Amino acid sequence: MSKTKVVISVSIFCFLLSVTSVIKTQSRIIEKNIYKIEKKIKFIKKDLYESELDYSYLSSPNNLSIAIKDLSFAEYVPMDFSRIYMSYKDFIEAQKKITILKINNEKTKQKK
Repeated sequence: MSKTKVVISVSIFCFLLSVTSVIKTQSRIIEKNIYKIEKKIKFIKKDLYESELDYSYLSSPNNLSIAIKDLSFAEYVPMDFSRIYMSYKDFIEAQKKITILKINNEKTKQKK
């Protein structure tokens, strides 16, 4: 009877010891992930703070009036509607058409 109690006690102890080590390992992995995420959050908060600081500086009335004065001397030309694209795909298709036309024109010149 006593021998079985010792065997049961030792087996329970070994089981709990192994479960404890598995749980400890998993908790370390979770802590490392939390640390990495906290590091990313700190970086993003710092970037946000700098962006807010830049925005508040650049949008101050004094700086805006200076920028308007500097830009008022520039001459702007309206853009043709043919140069405005709704998406990148439209732009690429237009560029392909332009290059195809150039290639065709070069071939006709060579034939003459």
